[in-house]
Amino acid sequence: MRKRYLPILLMIMLGLLIWSCSDPAEDDTTAPDTPTNFNYSAALSGDGGVYLTWDENTEDDLGGYTLYRSYGSVDYASIASLQSNYYMDAGLDYDTEYSYKLTAHDTEGNESGFTNIVSVTPINLNPPQTPSNFQIKAHNKPTEFLVNVELTWNQNTESDFSHYKIFRSDVSGLFATNSASFLDSTTDNFYIDEAVTPGTTYHYKLIAYDRGGVLEAPAAGPVSDTPLEIPTLVSPIGGNSISTLTPTFHWVNVSNAVKYKIIVRTSSQTGDIWESTLTATANAEMTVTYPGTPALTPNTLYYWFVSGYSKDTEDINVFTPVTGFRTPS
Repeated sequence: MRKRYLPILLMIMLGLLIWSCSDPAEDDTTAPDTPTNFNYSAALSGDGGVYLTWDENTEDDLGGYTLYRSYGSVDYASIASLQSNYYMDAGLDYDTEYSYKLTAHDTEGNESGFTNIVSVTPINLNPPQTPSNFQIKAHNKPTEFLVNVELTWNQNTESDFSHYKIFRSDVSGLFATNSASFLDSTTDNFYIDEAVTPGTTYHYKLIAYDRGGVLEAPAAGPVSDTPLEIPTLVSPIGGNSISTLTPTFHWVNVSNAVKYKIIVRTSSQTGDIWESTLTATANAEMTVTYPGTPALTPNTLYYWFVSGYSKDTEDINVFTPVTGFRTPS
């Protein structure tokens, strides 16, 4: 009896195996519906960009959309494969008409028919935004090969942004942005001006331009700063012996410094034991007396130097050479 039903059981199992391994999708030749309401947004287009939208397809096996574009004598070509129902085509010529059409495709590669054609000329409408967070830092650190003015700002994000122009005056912050004050162009969001002279105050303005080169943002700035001259250390200097364990330090006050920091250390490079920050005065010299704590060791060589700041920040503008003094026995 068992042998009688064994062939029938084997046939049933073989049929189930064949059915489980078959892929019903292999027979799927039905394309998705053609997307509807294909159009562009007038509010979001222009300035070298075309913003296209359409209604989402509802098929369960939808794979996505393919966008086609034509312009001038260029025939339609696929420019994007998309999962979303919108697309911004950016970086376009202002005076060229672009035409678009769209298809939907399923996971098996079946493609719908084309939508209606949408034609748009993305004209130049608006200038870029004025660059934000325009900052300046001046430096005079010849031992670090930094004698410059550093400018930084936030990068513009407009699709038709082209470049920046930097303008400079060494006379006043009130100056025209023209060929006389033009310094340089860049596409970066920073600029290092190395054609500077310590002791001179420089004023900068920054303008962003679009790809048309006609519409420009209002200028950012002016921002101003001075690569400070190196203060001269007056006393105690040169490793000379002094008569007290609480010396008074003297150095020349330089123009446009707003504060100084003096550092005393045990070697010419390291071993800082004391520092003090002082607001710059109108006096020709700056002075500060060592407070006695921590106590200096008798008959010992110590070192000191001064950092100068042109702004009330922690960015060092200038620093002096390191000099030494020997405490009394």
